[in-house]
Amino acid sequence: MAAYVHVNLQVTDPAKQAALAPRFQAALQEAGGRILHFGRVAQVLEGDETPLPMAGVFEFPTLAQALAFYNSEKYAPIKAERRKAQQARMFVVEAG
Repeated sequence: MAAYVHVNLQVTDPAKQAALAPRFQAALQEAGGRILHFGRVAQVLEGDETPLPMAGVFEFPTLAQALAFYNSEKYAPIKAERRKAQQARMFVVEAG
């Protein structure tokens, strides 16, 4: 059953973010994931919390693969650097 990682973020260091993007994309693809959407938040439709300006959705074949990627040794250094380049909220959901 597919799983979707949702991220809402604000870039705080554009140079670091730009350097991370290709490494993140390569690691994501290697782990079986793909980017479904990444772009600016167009409009808040409901809720009281103001979203961060960017949002993305990444698809994985299974929840196990999504979690394995997030917790992997390959993603660990990217994740640490990402946290220095952006503020983010992230969660995963399982389809079905």
